[in-house]
Amino acid sequence: MKRVLNLNEKKRLSALQNLNIADSNPDEVLDLITRLTQQIFDIPMCLITLVDEHRQWFKSKTNMAISQTARDIAFCDHTIRSASVMVVNDAEQDPRFSHNPLVTAEKGMRFYAGAPLITRKGFAIGSLCLIDNQPRDFTVQEIEMLSDLAAIVIDIIESRSSVGFTDIVTRLPNRQRLMEDIATLIKTSDHTPYLLILIDTLDTLYAYDIGRAIGIPKVENILKDVGSFLRTELNENDKVYSLMLGRFALIKRLDEQEETFRQLETAATKIQQSITSDIPINVRLHAGYTVFSSTSECAETIMRQGMSSLHEAISHNRLVMPYQHESDVIQLRAFNLLNDLMATVSSCEDFHLLYQPKIRLADKKFHGVEALIRWHHPTLGIISPSEFIPLAEKTPLITPLTNWVITQAVRQIAEWQKRGAQIQVSINLTANNLVEQDLVQRIHTALILHQVSPSMLEIECLETQTLMNNPHAVASLDALRHMGISIALDDFGSGYSNLNYLQKIPADTLKLDQSLIQGISRDSKSKVIVKSMIDMAHALSYHVVAEGVEDNDTLRCLEELQCDSVQGFYYSRPLQHDQILEWSKPYI
Repeated sequence: MKRVLNLNEKKRLSALQNLNIADSNPDEVLDLITRLTQQIFDIPMCLITLVDEHRQWFKSKTNMAISQTARDIAFCDHTIRSASVMVVNDAEQDPRFSHNPLVTAEKGMRFYAGAPLITRKGFAIGSLCLIDNQPRDFTVQEIEMLSDLAAIVIDIIESRSSVGFTDIVTRLPNRQRLMEDIATLIKTSDHTPYLLILIDTLDTLYAYDIGRAIGIPKVENILKDVGSFLRTELNENDKVYSLMLGRFALIKRLDEQEETFRQLETAATKIQQSITSDIPINVRLHAGYTVFSSTSECAETIMRQGMSSLHEAISHNRLVMPYQHESDVIQLRAFNLLNDLMATVSSCEDFHLLYQPKIRLADKKFHGVEALIRWHHPTLGIISPSEFIPLAEKTPLITPLTNWVITQAVRQIAEWQKRGAQIQVSINLTANNLVEQDLVQRIHTALILHQVSPSMLEIECLETQTLMNNPHAVASLDALRHMGISIALDDFGSGYSNLNYLQKIPADTLKLDQSLIQGISRDSKSKVIVKSMIDMAHALSYHVVAEGVEDNDTLRCLEELQCDSVQGFYYSRPLQHDQILEWSKPYI
């Protein structure tokens, strides 16, 4: 079927760029076609050419020494202006070419026949052409044959581009296509500002659960429906990109922002009802955007900024959020810290433990410390564990880091014992630590090596909700408790607390989060809540420790409520190991 030619030069150049074929590596299949075409027509030279803005480049060739020519002397520049095969029987007799340097050169071109390579959208990107240094005739049958061969060539080129730049599930342009399109736009000279909008529609973990339960095809059908929905609602037949599972993208001109955001708002209200499935599926819409133009740095930076804004929209549960440099700085700091942490963990030289004392309220006696890790960064100073521990947890670094804490804590207990002090030390372990198969053995080995009784060590568990749902973690706690190590549930009452875990997780102590107890001396409701928690804990035979006690009024309230122990700045900030014995003298 003959294709209709589109003569829009700007769009033609864009179509050529989008095929991502210019300046690419040699192609064995196209080389085979040029060789066969040369043999079929019994002609010295056969070329597959691509006509760019200023040059003609040979994608495949036979018997041609050069790889490109300037566009203004290219015969193929004439060929791409017509949907038909162009035939020049004798270039010396053709006024268009008689003075062309390709013709006037020694053994110059005399015969030329070129069939345009026309894409499905009607853009002639180059030609399949025949060249001879002798004049010759070219029959109608030969013209039709060359045209058919050119159709094969462009189908191969477009099919390969489609495979590389189309998402196989949604059939939308993929991330690679998006990156190429962004790169093309920032190379333009018109300085037009654009929006890159990234859209999240699906809970990835839930989608994987669906695939695991009933198969990936069900998830793929949902993704197809979401892609079709976005194309319809945003009126973007060609500009919706599929990036990854449930994530899509748009490129819009900045002057279209208001209308695009209205479309996104409408889509957000309709998406849940529009995506139908025979299983319950939660689809929602969050979008993040960044502005770019030809002055922007590179496609990778623009994409990173778009991802940053999308994650901000998701974390703040907002429909649309712009790129914010401040948030990006935080993410960059986290990434740099993770790299630095990797180097630091290998030697552990920049880590140290501080110890915060705990006081038993019944007799105001010192009865143990909590070990708190600190990282002295060589350039940033002291880094809080609340900043670097979550980073370590996402990587294998958490294991050697925990090993160091265990070893240091047990070694310190042994050192204090040599000086006649029996001080129990609490260390914090995460859910990830507790599922490590050899954790119990590592702790047991450290205790034996330093000749420390298990009763001198206490494990404080974080993420109790996660622990409850992991039988391996609970089994580790059981084994540690049977060994004689005390177990404490940390941050009780903060965030989401399911009382069910008090039945499932073996523990001896509940530590009330400081967010609960800070207002009890001023707020009667807070006091009632804390009292009920302490009473319940005592009824279940738990020892209760209140964290974050900073003033005398709070301390008196906790005494009144019969809390067992406290720790906080009212008694002491975290101390160096060599300060503990001196500090503890008034409380022994």
